[in-house]
Order: sequence, then C-alpha cells, then structure tokens
Amino acid sequence: MRKMIRFLLGLAACGVLVFATVNLADYIWESNQSTSLNDDLIDDAVFLKQPSDTDSISEQETKPDTEQLSDESAPIEVDFAVLLEKNQHIIGWLYSEDTPINLPVVQSSDNDYYLRRLIDETWNSAGTLFADYRNAGDFTDTNTVVYGHNMKNKEMFGTLPYYKEQSYFDEHPVMWLLTPDRNYKIELVAGYVTPTTSDVYSFDQSEEEVFATVRQAIEKSTFTTDIEIAQGDRFITLSTCSYEYDNARYVLIGRLIPLK
Repeated sequence: MRKMIRFLLGLAACGVLVFATVNLADYIWESNQSTSLNDDLIDDAVFLKQPSDTDSISEQETKPDTEQLSDESAPIEVDFAVLLEKNQHIIGWLYSEDTPINLPVVQSSDNDYYLRRLIDETWNSAGTLFADYRNAGDFTDTNTVVYGHNMKNKEMFGTLPYYKEQSYFDEHPVMWLLTPDRNYKIELVAGYVTPTTSDVYSFDQSEEEVFATVRQAIEKSTFTTDIEIAQGDRFITLSTCSYEYDNARYVLIGRLIPLK
C-alpha cells in the first residue's frame, strides 16, 4: 500500500513538473514572439534621431494652439503611415529611453481585445499596450489610461513597478508619446499602488476632479518630483498589475506636454 502511495505521489509530482515545464515553454515562446514582432515594427517605422535633427512642423501644427507648447523635440521619429498599414487601431507610440518601453499603443471598441493579442491581432498572452476604449483616441481627454501587462521579461509594462524606487525615477523621469497628430513629452509626476476601483480609472470625472485625483496620487507616490501640476493640465496614466493584494495595480501618471 505504501509503495502504491509513493508511486502515485511520484506520478503526481511528475505531472506537475511536466505541466509547469509546458507552461514555461509556452510563456517563453509567446514572449519571444511578442518581442520579435515589436522589433520588426521598430525596424520598419521608428527612427532614433541624431543630435542635429529637428522636428518638421506640419501645417496643422502651425495653427494657433491654446496649450503652451514645448520647444523640445522627441528623441525618435515614427512613421505612422507605415504603422497604420499594419494595424488601423494604432493611435500612438510610447517611448522611454534606455528601457524596453518602445512600443505601439492601440485602441479598440473594448478593453478585452488587445489584452491577449499582439499588434498583428494574433492570440498571445503578452498582449499589446492599449488605451481604454472610453478615452478619446487622440489623447485629448484630461486623463487617458493606457494598460499593459507586467511581464517577467520586463517587456510591455514590466518595468513600471521599478518606479517604486526613487533611484529608478531619477534615471527615467520622462517618457515620450508620439501620435499621428502631435508629439508629447511625458513629465512623470506620480506612481503608486492602487486597486482597480481607484478614481484614476473613472471616466466621468470633471477636469477639477481629475486634478484632485492626480494631487492625491502625488501624495501617495513612491517617488518624489519637483514638478508642479496645474488645473487644465492633461495627463496619461500607465497601468499594470501589482501583487501587494488582489486586484492591485501600479499606476504611473505623467503630465502631457505638447511639442511643437
């Protein structure tokens, strides 16, 4: 009887090991597929600027704008004509220098489609960065929420939780958002752990309420910055899973500064 129990326990342990090995292999394959596809997009449509390069200003960008524009230039250029030929759902490109965040942002009619699909719309657990379907697709809302998985290989939003350390923020205090219409510098102002019921995920807030929510986020932030926000600022919230408790999220909030 004891031999039979030992045999069954050993068989069960082998089954668990096989299952874990298969899952790990699947994870590695999907991660590699995701990375390869994004690398191809970068090769085709994303160009690192040389120090002497300057942004060209389109006719649309020379029109009067009520927002204060920055004279800075994004460190990359993106060919959205090429990207949109590959996927019409692409609404922007998010870039953080010297990190894996050099990725397209999409938007669909719900928050499920790209949760487990790549930019070519094939099924993959790595998913794609996507803006909440309730937001305007041109980032003109007072707060736009972008979701991405917290990948173990640091891809997608796997590096966002690093902002729990002040030293990481000090090394990466800004990101860049490029869109078909305008480019933005993202001045990061807060990062903190919050539940999915947080007001930062509310899409019926007034401009004043969004401002108050961001002020509260700054008070809870895992890093500090000397940036002063003002009512009327526009924000982007980057959201990924965190594991302090059930349905915990780490969100990184930045102020959008439109570039000329």
